[in-house]
Amino acid sequence: MKRLTTTVFLLVCICGLAQAREPGHYAPGAAYLRDFAVPPQSGFYYEQYNVYYWADNFKDRNGDSVSELTIGSTTVKFDADVDSWSITPTFMWVTEKKILGGDYALYVSPTIASNDVSANLSAINRGIDFDTDNTGLWDLYVQPLWLGWRDKRYDLSFGMGLYLPIGEYESDASNSIGLGFMTLLTQAAGYLYLDQQQASALALIATYEIHSQKLGTDITPGDHFTLEYGFSQYFSQRLEVSISGFSQWQVEGDKGNDILLDGSVKTEVHGIGGQISYSFTPRFNMALRYMIEYNAKARFEGQFIALNFFFTPKPMF
Repeated sequence: MKRLTTTVFLLVCICGLAQAREPGHYAPGAAYLRDFAVPPQSGFYYEQYNVYYWADNFKDRNGDSVSELTIGSTTVKFDADVDSWSITPTFMWVTEKKILGGDYALYVSPTIASNDVSANLSAINRGIDFDTDNTGLWDLYVQPLWLGWRDKRYDLSFGMGLYLPIGEYESDASNSIGLGFMTLLTQAAGYLYLDQQQASALALIATYEIHSQKLGTDITPGDHFTLEYGFSQYFSQRLEVSISGFSQWQVEGDKGNDILLDGSVKTEVHGIGGQISYSFTPRFNMALRYMIEYNAKARFEGQFIALNFFFTPKPMF
């Protein structure tokens, strides 16, 4: 019984955003919609992402809400709540160099995160309550390559970076902060401006993740592919409103002898929401985002709020 409940609990707690299978590092929807274009002016930029995520709805491989899992011949009922928050200061440097005709920039993003998972499990007429939380340093993201090409009517960007598993992680712990593996991230973004002032913009961002083997285990998470899209409108030099959405698919199943569930089952999630941002000064902008997930498969389905701050080296207007 102890082994059974521990296994189920690990299914609930196994990753940073409370997915039952191995997650990717990249969290779609958290960034400001126009963040994926290289800033037009050279210099040092600072942006801080503050995200709070909560979920209590677990979806099976078919996208149906479930409250029980079957392991072997035993069915375990569970009721789980997941709350997590993260603070990610991002340090950007837009250089004066050109590569392939594009502006060259780079950035680094350390993260402090907290996960709080509570669950009630019942099997064989026994009920067990779990409540675990942990706060600490999450995995570090470093992007040494970020190129941007622009014109009056478009912005294009391409970047490659690495998530490094420096966050607290133990393969047999239920409250690890870090994910325990490295991720190679490749990202391309495009913006189409509908006017010369670039006040109206259509955005499309594609992200691909390739993961390494998880530390201390024989588990290699499957690759993830994410599409983000939206429309952004400035109503003045200070006020911007946008609507946006995302879709994220695990394109390969988890591999390895230590995976807990069927490795051929892949996670999927979609989200939609909006944002309002305001520039309090010509160098300081604040953006509030809300996103709700839908049509999730093989993972939790929740929602999140992000409050982001952006400081520029030169006035924006």
